[in-house]
Amino acid sequence: MKLLEKAALHWDQMAARPDDRLILRWWESPTLRKLVDENWWRATGAGNAGEYIRRRTGRDSLGLGMSIGCGTAEDEILLLKHGILDRLILCDISNEQLDRAMIFAQEQYIDVNRIIRLNYVDLSKNYHEPLDLIYWRHSLHHMFDTRATIEWCRENLTANGAIYCNDACPPNYMQWDETVLDWVELYRNSLPTDYLVSPFDRSTLMSSRLTPPGIEHWKAIDPTECADSAGIIPAIQDLAPKAHIAFLGGCIYALALEDIINNFDEKDEPMLRNAMRLDHFMAEAGMNFYFACVINRDDFL
Repeated sequence: MKLLEKAALHWDQMAARPDDRLILRWWESPTLRKLVDENWWRATGAGNAGEYIRRRTGRDSLGLGMSIGCGTAEDEILLLKHGILDRLILCDISNEQLDRAMIFAQEQYIDVNRIIRLNYVDLSKNYHEPLDLIYWRHSLHHMFDTRATIEWCRENLTANGAIYCNDACPPNYMQWDETVLDWVELYRNSLPTDYLVSPFDRSTLMSSRLTPPGIEHWKAIDPTECADSAGIIPAIQDLAPKAHIAFLGGCIYALALEDIINNFDEKDEPMLRNAMRLDHFMAEAGMNFYFACVINRDDFL
């Protein structure tokens, strides 16, 4: 539990960060986020998570959903608003994140009686009632044993239930191999020098060659960060071979552009579109940071 307490403190602090901070990640850049959303739509054939779930399950409405590691849970709460779920269990170790989720629910005029708030779900035993949807949005990769977690999901689904994943699948603790790092370096070397200016010290340039922080670095910040992320895809393919996995790339938009996206703005959209093309080629070659899938109960062996 001490590891979870450490992780909870980290995510409390992340949620409380000021809105005017530097743009350092793809989801903080409106231009790049638009392109990533377009990539998601192409890969999944759906405009949003709710549409994707409906198409893959063949059901217009599901009953009880659970989101584990929900964060601010905006996507999940919209499932309630749009009638895709009747009730929703929100589970997160960060109370700051859960507080923000409840505020968002109230802003969307959601009856709070439709939401159950939890800090912890014991994955060593079954939940006390079956679930129609288990929702993982950038949270499955925080589990210490991802295969066991997927098996827990299988055992806790209703007969017509499903698992939704929109998550990360990098190497454990993001220890990228030399092939990925070579492609990232190639892309960064192709950029004009101005785009490599450090957001932290404008008098210096960021290196074209990325050196991933070591495992102990991640454990010191958040022990759950990508603890067993490399096991997710093999587990899904082994346990639920009928499930379709939409690979979303990310080695360029989430890795190569990390920390330098602050140097791009709206006028640079053509450059970012080219970055997304390279990202697509890398994804096709099996180099992926992210994926999405819906696993129906009958997709499992």
